[in-house]
Amino acid sequence: MTDLKAFRPESWFNTRAITQPQDLETLFRLRYQVYCREQGLLNPEHYPDGLERDAFDDHSAHFATFDQDGRVAAAIRMVRPDSACGLPFQQHCPLFDNVLLPDPALAGEVSRLVLNRGFRTPPGGGGTGTVVMEVYRAMYQHSREQDIRYWYAAMERPLARLLARIGVVFVPIGPVSDYSGPVTPYLLELDGMDSHLVQHNPDFLKYLRSAL
Repeated sequence: MTDLKAFRPESWFNTRAITQPQDLETLFRLRYQVYCREQGLLNPEHYPDGLERDAFDDHSAHFATFDQDGRVAAAIRMVRPDSACGLPFQQHCPLFDNVLLPDPALAGEVSRLVLNRGFRTPPGGGGTGTVVMEVYRAMYQHSREQDIRYWYAAMERPLARLLARIGVVFVPIGPVSDYSGPVTPYLLELDGMDSHLVQHNPDFLKYLRSAL
């Protein structure tokens, strides 16, 4: 059983959906800093304005966790399918043969998870998992409100293992690919996750459903 206290950093963080242009710019600047400068996963020459953004941002819901001074600790986006370019993983990740995918209208892709360097081990011992779960909580509630029942994600295996330990079990649907680093495409059914959490980690499900 996961200790719920690790995911309720009420004294230092608040989490919300991001819609204002100035706040979105802050997220894009953080993505540029992490993906281009710190990790070298993307070419900084492609982003001369210092903002890492792409065509998928226009049809995504964005979420971020802030500290008490208004600094972004973590951010993530939920990409909805676009008729012209689909979802990000579809452009970069091959799938296993005979994989059955859900109705695109009921699905979205978890994408561009980013952690501010200064918050990867926040005070109080919560660790990286704390801020990751905060943005996942916001994304979970948004998904339930918008009838998004399935999540895709192209992610590294350590993150998939971290999520699985608390009952958020993504199923691989393709092999490891080089997509800004070695990632595996995954699929998660939210109803199935809820049923699993009821049996194995009800406190975490209660946390996911708690008010932001």
